[in-house]
Amino acid sequence: MFAVIGKRIVSKLNATSAFTSANGNNRVFPVIVPQGDSPFPCTTYEITNVSNFLSKGSSLNSCDVTIRLACFADTYNETYNQAKAAVEALDLYEVEYTEDSVDYVAKFRFIDLDDDYFKTSEKFYKNINFNCLIIKK
Repeated sequence: MFAVIGKRIVSKLNATSAFTSANGNNRVFPVIVPQGDSPFPCTTYEITNVSNFLSKGSSLNSCDVTIRLACFADTYNETYNQAKAAVEALDLYEVEYTEDSVDYVAKFRFIDLDDDYFKTSEKFYKNINFNCLIIKK
């Protein structure tokens, strides 16, 4: 139920020209920023909360998931542009997918965002939270 949803997030963001203009192409990663040459700007995603997933040993027909995106860049304005484009791409986004031979529909809704600065790496970042309702079809 959750392995494919990250791939759908990456696909949607990479297909959004405003996002790739701010973030770069293929610069969305699960959980951490990989080490390497000039990794910024970039965005990470992670599943931070899952509720209503199992009941008495079996999977329910739906669950709520919180998805956190973190946009990293050298300047505050870059993170603003990344976050704005990500929210525009994913807020009220709905996607169908299949995982382990089960069909699902995922519905995204923007919750909130905050920003900060990493002193050690001297990078700005914004955390963006989305609720994602995943329903078995």
